[in-house]
Amino acid sequence: MKLGKKIKQLRQQANLTQPELADRAGIEQSYLSKLENDKGSPSFEILHKIASAFETDVMALIASLDNDYVQSQLGHLPEVAEELGRRHEKARHKMRTGYIKAAFAIVLGLAFTFLSNSSGIFSQTVFQYKSMGLIKPHELNSHYTPGSLHSINETREHRIERIAKNKSRINELLVMSDRYRGEGFVQAYGEDRRYFSLMSERERRSPWPSIFLVIGMASLSFGGLYMFYVFKFNAVIRQTTTRK
Repeated sequence: MKLGKKIKQLRQQANLTQPELADRAGIEQSYLSKLENDKGSPSFEILHKIASAFETDVMALIASLDNDYVQSQLGHLPEVAEELGRRHEKARHKMRTGYIKAAFAIVLGLAFTFLSNSSGIFSQTVFQYKSMGLIKPHELNSHYTPGSLHSINETREHRIERIAKNKSRINELLVMSDRYRGEGFVQAYGEDRRYFSLMSERERRSPWPSIFLVIGMASLSFGGLYMFYVFKFNAVIRQTTTRK
């Protein structure tokens, strides 16, 4: 908005005629008419008088005007030039902060995306152990193992008898362990015990990679869009500075 249109708008909102406003501001009504028609180039003192007539700050009045208009029509005034300098510095600071935020979001997005594809970080090895049944105190840990005669150190007849008796005692139990407990381990069950032998090991995936992927993509999208916004904002600032 140009100065003339702004003065006229404020005057009408205050229900003032041109003579009344001119009297309040302490300026000629004819000069006020020129200003409202954007045919005059007021000094900072005149701007201050008009702003005071509306009971507002002169810088607030200037801030309500189009930036291009202020630079081209009022930029020659030292006080206005100083205010424009503060505006530009504030805009540059906002731009630099914007670049930092956008870059941080992009880096964060890349980090989360990388982590989501790092299976070694979130995968976990799970060991499966199996027990065939309870073992009596006088029995060997290999009681349920068919094995060879040599490895179990028993006769053929004893082996056949043992396997036959074990059929009614077999009560399989599977245990999953997050840590390796050797090829087998013993666990007490009252006076008896169980011998768990290692059956297999596998990788268990965590839900975190999917969560990290969503966060990573969201951060990348936000960072990219914000970087584009800051870039456009920077282009506007450069154009404004060039005009100045």
